[in-house]
Amino acid sequence: MDVPKIVTDTTTQRMSRRRFMGGTAAIAALGSFTAACGTGTGQPASTPSGQATAAGGSATHASGTGSTPGSGAGAASVDADLIAQRYGIRPFTPAPAPPMVKPVTLSPSKPTVFSSVPLTDKVVFVTIDDGIEKEPAFIQMVKDFQIPITISLADVLIRDDYAYFEKLYETGYISIQNHTVTHPLNMPSLAAVRQLDEISGQQEKLHKEYGVKPYIFRPPGGNYNTTTIDAARRSGLKGLMLWKEAMQISDMQYQTARHRLSPGDIILCHFRGPAQLDGETMVRMMTRLYRKIQDQGYTVGDITKYV
Repeated sequence: MDVPKIVTDTTTQRMSRRRFMGGTAAIAALGSFTAACGTGTGQPASTPSGQATAAGGSATHASGTGSTPGSGAGAASVDADLIAQRYGIRPFTPAPAPPMVKPVTLSPSKPTVFSSVPLTDKVVFVTIDDGIEKEPAFIQMVKDFQIPITISLADVLIRDDYAYFEKLYETGYISIQNHTVTHPLNMPSLAAVRQLDEISGQQEKLHKEYGVKPYIFRPPGGNYNTTTIDAARRSGLKGLMLWKEAMQISDMQYQTARHRLSPGDIILCHFRGPAQLDGETMVRMMTRLYRKIQDQGYTVGDITKYV
């Protein structure tokens, strides 16, 4: 799908136990964007309604409200033997402490577009989009590895089982961000009012279901223009997150000829299952991703501590 801050409102968190039968709508929506999501570049689109821009972050951080991973037990409690037995790899080395000043500055007046974080430490960031697949074993995987993950959710793909993502959030290692209501890949061609409805509507839904107020928006397919940025601003969001790599079934798509990770890269994944992964499971796909990150000498950080 696509590829490149959040503070959680824990005081207003409401644990929804409702399940909605939206599977038909979700499958229909998936058919319109699966291919695009799998091969997206994370580069902005340009349309007559606004000139697209992409930029890394810089200087001063603007605080916001949204959702950040909770205080999990930490790497000290990760069971290396269990990880080896279940996944055939090792636990991640704990990430170094994040900088005192966040390297990427977010702006409530003009949301910042970023696809990586300027770092020298060998830290990358794992993000997962959409919500079409809801594999119970992935919740256990999150608990086993105890690494921070940011998920950007589209309502059309999660409404058949809001509770699944509630359980993920409850692990304490997940932050929740905005990915629109219906996942339109043609965002830049939509009228301003429609773009605003897509983004602000999802802000309301995520707050209603999970008690969070996202501060990061991930545009579907990485497609956006100045109208999108303004709609994000009007919805209370402070940044648009793109990506540098996109995980496929067993390999990654890189945006550089180097075909290597770089410090601060944001990696895009998707909630997908056997129907989209040629019979593979999401857990197997994520295991391959984790192995690739480790083989290149990297560990995983919490993006909400850096932007």
